[in-house]
Amino acid sequence: MKLGFIGTGVISDAMIRGLLSTDDAVSEIIVSRRGREFSQKLAAEFDAVRVEDDNQAIMDAADIVFLAVRPQIAEQVLSGLKAPANTQIVSLIATIPIAKLQGRISGGASFDRAIPLPSVAHCNCVTAVYPGAPDVIALFEKLGGAVAADTIDAFDGYAAGSALMATYFEILESSAQWMVAHGSDYADARRYLAALFAGLSDNTIKSPDQSFATLVEGHSTPGGLNEQVAQTFMRQKGGTAIHSALDDVFARIKAASSDS
Repeated sequence: MKLGFIGTGVISDAMIRGLLSTDDAVSEIIVSRRGREFSQKLAAEFDAVRVEDDNQAIMDAADIVFLAVRPQIAEQVLSGLKAPANTQIVSLIATIPIAKLQGRISGGASFDRAIPLPSVAHCNCVTAVYPGAPDVIALFEKLGGAVAADTIDAFDGYAAGSALMATYFEILESSAQWMVAHGSDYADARRYLAALFAGLSDNTIKSPDQSFATLVEGHSTPGGLNEQVAQTFMRQKGGTAIHSALDDVFARIKAASSDS
């Protein structure tokens, strides 16, 4: 199978590194020169990767083509391209609906959208896909897993959920700084908190039948310290703040999609 990437940046780089670390039967990966730093480095490191100047040549050669350019330049880069009818196109471009992409790329190819995150490089990221063609799902399963959204609203909900990454690190940074204020070395506090949250994440993944609410109960002794912090968080409207932030991001995604 041949894969093509139009736009070679952080996410394309992560996907390619992840795929080439698996036993997936990828014979060649063709990347566009746009994103010169990434494309040249990938081609230098991996025999299976080659750089192509012509985006149409990528369309013609690849079985699955990933679109990974910024939304602001998508029309400029994609307009006029033609995809063979048996090509599967996967757009990683935020906010641009499939109907708009079909208007820019002729030829009758099949389209999906996906939201891979940087951890696909280590094959431990579950990627949201819409609508979820079997070969696209299979590819992302190799990179850590895939979940197919039934509706575009559900897919946009996953996109909003992915915006929690910086908030996660804000929680860790605030906690580390609090510990420093109480005598900890920052490096030690960082190491401690990173391991703590990594362990919680690992336990969560290994307990797929337990809801998050059940896990809250399992990690909160009645009258204990964990229960106290969780109750303070909710009393201070932490849950409401998260819902409000997600509502705002979801509305922004919808507005941007309608303007694309």
